[in-house]
Amino acid sequence: MEPLRIETYDLDLAGAIEDLLRRELTGSWLAAYVPQIFQICDELIKNALKSNYKFLLLWSAIRDRLEQAHPEYGSTELDEWLREVFFSGEDRLLEQHLARVADQSERIRAQVRRLLDLENRYVRDGGLPAHDILEVDDRFADSELRPLLETKRLAHRLQIHAHFGIERSSDQLLVTIANDSPILQEDVERISMVRSKFRAYQASGRQQEFFIENLDTSGGGHGLGYAIMDSILSEMNLDPERSLYLIAATRTMVLLVLPLKQDPADVDATRSAVTSGV
Repeated sequence: MEPLRIETYDLDLAGAIEDLLRRELTGSWLAAYVPQIFQICDELIKNALKSNYKFLLLWSAIRDRLEQAHPEYGSTELDEWLREVFFSGEDRLLEQHLARVADQSERIRAQVRRLLDLENRYVRDGGLPAHDILEVDDRFADSELRPLLETKRLAHRLQIHAHFGIERSSDQLLVTIANDSPILQEDVERISMVRSKFRAYQASGRQQEFFIENLDTSGGGHGLGYAIMDSILSEMNLDPERSLYLIAATRTMVLLVLPLKQDPADVDATRSAVTSGV
């Protein structure tokens, strides 16, 4: 299927994606796990949108700083230069500029939480039509919706969106959730640490303790989402390390690999790996 471009993730789209998964999995052993698979996809889509919001807010913060320091440059020049910085693949260059707005990190985290809250209240709950949000007129210019509208307009201008795709072969279903912003190294490290730590807790039979002891409400990253997804995959007798892949490049992609035929040997191997912590 042609990947879906997601600008705003509303209830209608969430329902359509769940229906699509149900159709694709009909006839396979995975049909019994559609709610769990949708939960993973739902979490990954929300992560992608959250990452895009963080990226756009960082872009704006660095751009404002550059405008103050170099008023001789026009907005087009600054945007082109920032695109080179963010999508160059040079972590050191990007880190240098991120360090200059490090004092704004808590403010940006708060802004991300605020944008997600606004989207939930005004779009996902039916207050504004998702597909017309960029067309909302100036009556909202001074309302609390202004930060959300401005960020979405910036996303539209820079073409920063999330994408959802499904490919099916004879033996597996490949679900792709991607976003147009690069993932920061600190977020890659956070995700890797969460997954590794959860696996250790799981191996010692302390899975529930992990979620109690590591509750993250900061909103700064992906929190416990990956641990929850790994837990779901384990309950399906799938090895999370062979089923869920994060590919970090100039743009970010997560692959969910689901076997359409259940091999008893794989089930036993997964149970053994989870038990031993391998």
